[in-house]
Amino acid sequence: MRVCTGKHGQHSEQRGSPKDVGCPALAACNPSRLLIVRNDRLGDLVLTLPTLEYARKLFPAAHISLLTGQRTSAIVDRNPHVDEVLKDDGSSSAWQLAKRLRAGRYDAALVVNASTRNYLAVWLAGIPVRVTWSRRPLGWLLGNRHVTLRRSHPPVHESEFALAFIRNLGTDPSIRLSVPRLLPDPLVIERIDARIQGDLGGRRPRFAVHPGNYRSAWNWPPERYVRLITELAAHGGVVVTGGPGEEGLIQQLREGLDARIAHRVAFYLDLNLEELCAALSLVDVLTVSSTGPMHLAGVLGTPVVALFSSQLWQCPEKWAPLGNRTTILQAPPLPDADAKLSPERVHAHMCLITLEDVVEANLRQFADSSGPTLACA
Repeated sequence: MRVCTGKHGQHSEQRGSPKDVGCPALAACNPSRLLIVRNDRLGDLVLTLPTLEYARKLFPAAHISLLTGQRTSAIVDRNPHVDEVLKDDGSSSAWQLAKRLRAGRYDAALVVNASTRNYLAVWLAGIPVRVTWSRRPLGWLLGNRHVTLRRSHPPVHESEFALAFIRNLGTDPSIRLSVPRLLPDPLVIERIDARIQGDLGGRRPRFAVHPGNYRSAWNWPPERYVRLITELAAHGGVVVTGGPGEEGLIQQLREGLDARIAHRVAFYLDLNLEELCAALSLVDVLTVSSTGPMHLAGVLGTPVVALFSSQLWQCPEKWAPLGNRTTILQAPPLPDADAKLSPERVHAHMCLITLEDVVEANLRQFADSSGPTLACA
């Protein structure tokens, strides 16, 4: 098992030169109205936050709009680098979305979410400069500036992939990016803290476990999470979070726990995104697989113990959370990296990350108030 603790998301201009974006011959663009399209999953949006900061520093006078998903927009509603958040529930056609975008009179669009609908919409909207990913045929056809980076061979971190789009319009060697910080609404934090206090009292450490991931990556089986919650409850209180569609998983965990520790474990299935952010900001350590709440914890400054497989398309080099308080536990490489495994074999592979190592990582993260330094094998 590979263990990696350390700092992620420390971007600098040296890591993205014009040749990285595959368009060195084109002159820099200076849009007055810029659209950034990132209307896919929660984790992808979180990893695009550095791009928003870079865009603001590169084009301080520009009007910057972000097209994002209806369900994920709460994390950017108060972002200081964005002038306007356009919320998209995904139900409209490309023509309908294009009509909306045409009203924005944008000079340039960064289509970071490389979907057919997005490509058609920015093209139909008549946006003059369209930065797209050249490795999608429609992106090559409908874009007029192209990002040529390969995303998995070798792995490119998703935050760097997003940054390549804005660097296609221009670069500035003086720009230095900070790790994004998400600050939940204080009133929401106060309300959620009172709820957790009511369920768990003042018990510390306050561990969190998010066992679901909408199949975004390989994961532990439910019974291993039951054992983890039981072990962590011996050291403090445990907050277990879940999202829509994960009711069955959470019920399975509830039924697997010994009734004698029920007072030390609180389950939360009804939190909206703002409330989830608040809850994650109030815990001492979060254990999670590679999914949206992992990325939220990274930008909230909450220590994370993250479980990763060895598969190239879901490796930490591509998906590690931003921030500097992460312990990554990665299962060893498979004999055949391209093998398609049954769910049982996936679980067996992920269980090579031992329960003892995860518990130890939680206790170490709680004890280390200053955060670990980089020490990757």
